[in-house]
Parts: sequence; structure tokens; C-alpha cells
Amino acid sequence: AACRHECTYLVEEQKNAFLEVGGPREWLDGLQFAPKKLRELHYANIILAHRPWLFDQHHVQKLLKCGWSVSEVTHAICLLAQFHALSSFVIGCGVEAVSGEGEVQQSLFVQPCPSGSPSSQELFEGGVDVLVERMKTLSVAHSDYSCVSEECTRESFEKLKKQAATFSSLDVDCQANMPSRYSHLSPDSDFVYTDFSKRGEKSSVPTLKSQDCSWEEHGFSLVSELYCSVADILDDKFKTAYDLTYYTCGLKTHIDTFPFRRGVWNYLHCLYGIRHDDYDYSQINHLLDRNLKLFLKTVSCFPERLACPSSPPDPALATVMKGFLMSEKIHVMVLVLEARLQAELLHGLRAVGHCRM
Repeated sequence: AACRHECTYLVEEQKNAFLEVGGPREWLDGLQFAPKKLRELHYANIILAHRPWLFDQHHVQKLLKCGWSVSEVTHAICLLAQFHALSSFVIGCGVEAVSGEGEVQQSLFVQPCPSGSPSSQELFEGGVDVLVERMKTLSVAHSDYSCVSEECTRESFEKLKKQAATFSSLDVDCQANMPSRYSHLSPDSDFVYTDFSKRGEKSSVPTLKSQDCSWEEHGFSLVSELYCSVADILDDKFKTAYDLTYYTCGLKTHIDTFPFRRGVWNYLHCLYGIRHDDYDYSQINHLLDRNLKLFLKTVSCFPERLACPSSPPDPALATVMKGFLMSEKIHVMVLVLEARLQAELLHGLRAVGHCRM
């Protein structure tokens, strides 16, 4: 799973852990050396990693025919999704191994501004002051989220989805088609994220609406039944990341950051084709500037492009969340981790659920 995003830090960590518990060394020489049952996970791995909305009951049924049980498939989906999302977190935070000796690179994203650069009170386009005022305005205007009409939600979601499709990724000098370092462990390196909805085109993939498949109403109960030991753990992770706040924004205190946190979470879900029925997606353009949305898409959908050790960072990276405290930046990355994990799980678990009908 970590190979899909070239996350050397996680790959090497898991290889060492595998050998420490007595795992056969030859399995690490290539996917073809692993047992057939594990090899059959390959297509589930690449689809869930890059285009989880395409994962359906047919992929689950194929695994069942190869000797997997429904519980084992659920277990595998949870593990794959966790390491796909964790790759985004590790790379996005700037910690990525670039040699076998444990050297790491720090991305500009998590580095403090050098002397002479804009002060810590400045933030993307207008400063922390502007973000705080926008959050206050939205908190008042949308205090009753039940008043958001289905038509408003649908139209604002479709508009944001098509806008997101115009963003490719940060302009990092990394060959998109360069051979993967881990193609022997996870082939088909040319299978990557593609926008499921493009401007001017009608999507052939239906949007996953939260009223039809949500974590609270559907995902949690299914995992509780099929992989009960992690259901509460996942639920606690999602709630902690979503609700966590110190009521600060940069150097300002007593700030309700819920609109911003919710905007980041829902934008990540939008990238993966999930629509929340009680949310006005026009809020996102008020809260997240273009460079932040570009960063969120890159780190969630193409984190490997941030992990190229030889490429200079995109100048836009220097403006992302400028003025945020370091802990606040890391919290945003935790939101990315958990929102992506939940999105991938919802698509995977929906397929499991359909297979059992």
C-alpha cells in the first residue's frame, strides 16, 4: 500500500518489521514471490489507492473466489486504506526517507519562515484576520445547517467538483511517468488518480451521497460486524481529528475553527466523490484559497510528487497556511489523513455491503 505513493519511510519501516517477525525475505523480492492469495490483492490495492470510487462488489467477489472471506476482505481494505492515507500524512509533513541510512528531507510546508520573510501573522491571500472574519461570518450565516436545501448542496458540490478538476497538482519538477522504485512490489505504476468529473463533461461515476452511505450509519456498523476490534478505534480517530481544536488561529485565540476544519474535511471528500447532504460547498471557496486547495489535492491524490528528493518545491508551497502555528499545520495534515482514510473506507465498505445483499 505504501508503495503506491513511493513512501520510502513507510515501505522501509514495514519491510524491517516484516523481517523482524520472521517473514520470508524472498517475498520482498517482488509481488510474484508472494502467495497467490496475497497477489490477488494487487488490483484492490491500486484501485483503492487512486480511484476508490471504481471499487465495487465485483472486485470483492473476485477475492472471495480466491479464498478470501468477507471478514478478511474487510480487514484488508482497512489496512490498505490506512497506509494509503498515512503515506499522504508522512509525505505531507515533510518527513520522507531519501536513503537507506535514514536521511530525511523537510518540506518547505513545515519549515518556519526565514528571517526577512512575511511575518507569522500573514496568511495566504489576506492574513489570519481575513480567515477569522470569514469563519465568523459563515458561523452566523450557516448556524442551522438543516436549512441547506438539497438543490443548493448538489449545485454547489458539482461546481466545486468541476473546479477541483482544473487543478492538476503542485508544479513540482518530478517526472510523472518515471519508473517507480517499488514497481516490483506494486506494478502498474502508471495507474494514478484521475478526476472522476471534468469541466464540460458529465461524470459516468455516480456521486456517493452521505445519506446513502455514511461512516456513522453504515461504515461503523459493517466494520463492527466484520472487523470488530478496530471499529471503535477508527471511530475515535475520525471524531478526534474532526473535533480537535485549541480555539486558536495563528496568534489569535478564542476562535471557533469549526468552519475551516469542516471545509478541509469536506473538500477532501469531494475529491473522492463523496457529497455531504447538509453542507453548502460554496463555503469552501471562502475558506480555502487556491494554493491551499492545490496543496490538499496534491498531498491527498499525488503525494509521491512531493516526495521527489531532487525536485525544488513549487513556490506556491511557501504560501500554504502561512501564519498558522506548526501544530495547526500538522492538525490540517491529520485532517487530510483521516478524511482520506474515511473516504476510501466508505467506497470499499460500500462494495462489501453490496456483495452481501
